[in-house]
Amino acid sequence: MASSQKKLSAAAAASAAVLLLLVVAAEMVSIGEATCGHLSGDYHGPCVDDQSCRVICKHESSDNIDGACADTPPHCYCYTNC
Repeated sequence: MASSQKKLSAAAAASAAVLLLLVVAAEMVSIGEATCGHLSGDYHGPCVDDQSCRVICKHESSDNIDGACADTPPHCYCYTNC
């Protein structure tokens, strides 16, 4: 009888470990959210410095997570989580 309980406990522990791994894996997938870009409303002139663009984008909206120069001629694009 004790051997049967040990096997049942081992199976329950293994099932719990697999469930935990699935939950952790699902959380890791949700962390890698896609980003969406839009033109900055406050940046004026050609964008030549990513850091300046980033600062202005973050100041524009708390939803903006980044900013970078892109396109030709270069414009400041702000990025949010989609």
